[in-house]
Amino acid sequence: MRATATAGGRAVFHLQHLRPRPPWRALPPAATTHLSRSAPARRADHRCLPKGFLSTLEPRISGVSLCRRAHATCSYSLDDKLQGELDDTQGEQRKLETVGAFQKIPMVMPATDILMSAQRKSRNVPPTKGIANIAKRERNKGAKQLDALMKELSVPLRTYTENFPKRRDLHPYERSLIELTFGEGYYEQVLGRVDTLRKRITSVGKQHASVCAKSTTKREAEERLTEGRKKLEEAFQHGKHAIDDLVNVAKALRSMPVVDLHIPTLCLVGSPNVGKSSLVRILSSGKPEVCSYPFTTRGILMGHIVSNQERFQVTDTPGLLTRHDDDRNNIERLTLAVLSYLPIAVLYVHDLSEDCGTSVADQYITYKHIKDRFGDRLWLDVISKCDLLGKKEPISFHDADEDVARYRRLGPEGALQVSVQTEIGVKQLKERVHELLTSQMARIKSSKAEHETHEVG
Repeated sequence: MRATATAGGRAVFHLQHLRPRPPWRALPPAATTHLSRSAPARRADHRCLPKGFLSTLEPRISGVSLCRRAHATCSYSLDDKLQGELDDTQGEQRKLETVGAFQKIPMVMPATDILMSAQRKSRNVPPTKGIANIAKRERNKGAKQLDALMKELSVPLRTYTENFPKRRDLHPYERSLIELTFGEGYYEQVLGRVDTLRKRITSVGKQHASVCAKSTTKREAEERLTEGRKKLEEAFQHGKHAIDDLVNVAKALRSMPVVDLHIPTLCLVGSPNVGKSSLVRILSSGKPEVCSYPFTTRGILMGHIVSNQERFQVTDTPGLLTRHDDDRNNIERLTLAVLSYLPIAVLYVHDLSEDCGTSVADQYITYKHIKDRFGDRLWLDVISKCDLLGKKEPISFHDADEDVARYRRLGPEGALQVSVQTEIGVKQLKERVHELLTSQMARIKSSKAEHETHEVG
């Protein structure tokens, strides 16, 4: 800002500093104090006024007063915006702390049912009462019926796109389930196609309703009504596959197991066919398929344990092969999603008899990788099929790694030997599981108390 004196002795202030400074121009020495100010204030200084704006001001408003008002207004607006973004972020974090969004998604009607319902309802729409002229009454009825058909077709689609959860609002565990179940981007693609169909129907419906409303004779109105219905139905039929895909997505999401984050959960992990599903059957109400081939469990299966009048959850997860995490298939990644995002206690199952088809050495490699990555969880190791360990003919193994050799003989330190067939160790397993889940409950309560204290603070 610079000032010049006028003949009357008054100073006229020029608002030069409100012009934006080009980014390549060097800062003047006096700008050091400017740099120490807050970011919103600095951005306010760089805003400029429209050309010819000063000439529209009242004579008594000085440039200095205008500058101060502009600076205060810009700073206030920017601060409010930043605070709003912070509130939105905190709100999103609060949303991510809960699961269960899949059970709240709307029921999706098949495309055929939507079309038949819309046709029936739109044909029953009468013209506006009191229109004596036949041509006017017919064109009024035609326009209203086309508008009704358009709305009956488009409103359900809008309901679906608005009420299906956005991925960014989901708990990380549920986001992983969507990606691993349908593939990257498929969920958003289906919703996008449904919304595109809605927009197309709305456009076609408005166009033909408008044309019908301009009819000059009864016959012309009837022809335009018939033509409008045909075009709307053709547009809907052309995009109905998007609705059918959404029906399948909704069914898959609603069938996914419900996990209560406030109830302790026991997660069974291990290589394929080591006996996880058999243990789930004796521990809980879950009835997973039990077969002698890998990847019997192709999804997350949930059951419940009732012990000493306390209710717990137990989940059976797909088996993990011995390979890098980047090379795992989507079935295996479901297991990693449970381990990564849910507050669970781990029951890791080992089969040292190798009846599962996976060598002891490979089981050890997988176990060590998972233990190193998720070792902060409450943990219980179980050696299953222990009744088979003494029945097979002794085979001489020469393990180069001493850790693998010790693992082959004894399993992990503190592991519990169990046999579902002979019920060896089953009673002890149930007692240890109850102790583990009781400890997990204490962790959940402690974490909840810390979170509430943090919110209050």
